[in-house]
Parts: sequence; C-alpha cells; structure tokens
Amino acid sequence: MRMNLTQKRLPGLWSLLAAITWHLFSGGGLGAQQRDPAVEIYGMSGAYYFGNTSNVLKGGEWNSLAAVGVLFPLGSNWAVLTDGVTSRLQVNEGPHGPLDEHPYSEFYRVNRDVRNEDVTTQRLVAVLPSVVRLWRRDRVSLYLGGGLGWERQSQRIRYRPIREHSDRSGLLVRAAAFTESRDTVSAIPLLFRAGILVSLTPRLVLRGGYSHILGYSDTPASRSLEVGLGFRF
Repeated sequence: MRMNLTQKRLPGLWSLLAAITWHLFSGGGLGAQQRDPAVEIYGMSGAYYFGNTSNVLKGGEWNSLAAVGVLFPLGSNWAVLTDGVTSRLQVNEGPHGPLDEHPYSEFYRVNRDVRNEDVTTQRLVAVLPSVVRLWRRDRVSLYLGGGLGWERQSQRIRYRPIREHSDRSGLLVRAAAFTESRDTVSAIPLLFRAGILVSLTPRLVLRGGYSHILGYSDTPASRSLEVGLGFRF
C-alpha cells in the first residue's frame, strides 16, 4: 500500500513542537549548557522519503525510520553531525502492481478473480555525515550545513511469473511457485541539513531536523525528517 506523509503521522512531531514552545517561553532557568560545546548522542525516529533510485527500485515513498546520531563540536560555532539511518518499505502488489504498467498487468486484467500475491520489500541504510554551523543560545541551538553521505537501497521481490501457454495458444498462465529477485542500488549523495536542539535538562536535549539528500541528477532527492532525544557528555 502506498503511503505519503499526510497519510502517516510523523512520530513525536507534536511532542517536539510542544516542548520547543514551552522551553522558549517558560521562565525557568536551565543554565547556559547550549552555549557550551559538548558531544551529543541521539536516538531518533521519523520519516524517510525513498528517492535516489534506479529504475529497478521503487521511489516516491515516505516510510518510518530509526536512527542514531552523534554531534562532535569543532569549537563554539561548528560541529560534525553524523546520523546512521535505516528504513523498511513493503509494497503488496495489489490487482495490477504498484506501477502504472506492471509486467503482468495484462494477466490480472483478464483474470480478475485471481489475486496478485506478489510482494516487494525494500530496505534502506544511509550514513549522513555533515559539517554544520551552530547558532547557540542558552536553551536553543539552530544548525545548518551539509556534506557527502552514503545511501544503499536493497530490494527483494517475491512473485509468481506469468508466461505464455506452452502449446502456443497464446494464453497467459501463472507459475505455480513463487520466484525471488533481488537488486541493490547505492549512491554517494550530497546532503543539506537544518534543525534545532532544545535543552530539556542540563544533560538531555531534544533534536528535530530535516535533511535533503541529492544523489543521481535524473532521479528525485531523498528526504528525511527526524526527531529524537540526545544526551550531552
């Protein structure tokens, strides 16, 4: 089943916005910990848009992600921000497959009582390092930057092939057994990032961000929305 961002709520988005608003306007003091550079490690969730694909892999999908990240300060105003991201997409092919012209669409159009049980599973792994500029305040830091990353999408298709009948009658028949096909595409994308860090306690920090990930020039960019909690060392 296809999903887009309006169909699938980004985990923790409203909690993030509420926490940021509360800390910006509350009167309690948290000290100046955001002004002091520190190593920060994050655990995050969010949504990843599957772009940067070759023709054999599915693109144009938002799906949930899990990620870990780390921020290493480079002085007061700069840092290296690196995330490791994974996401999994599964598409049940449906009556005629997920594409406008599925390879076996004609068979399922003629045999409307036959269920298409083909399934495509796609796993994404990405490493997103970047150099970011930080604008630090007592409670809040904003960051903006970019870098070169690594993105790999692996696809597994489990399907029942359709072929012409062996007696040359021209009838299309479906194989009795399933066949598996696998493919992989990788890219070294250019990425741009922006986000916010909000201190909840002297050690606990809330992070929200957006990444724009440009791989192949002739395919859509990948995109990432992430939200999570971090610890300052």
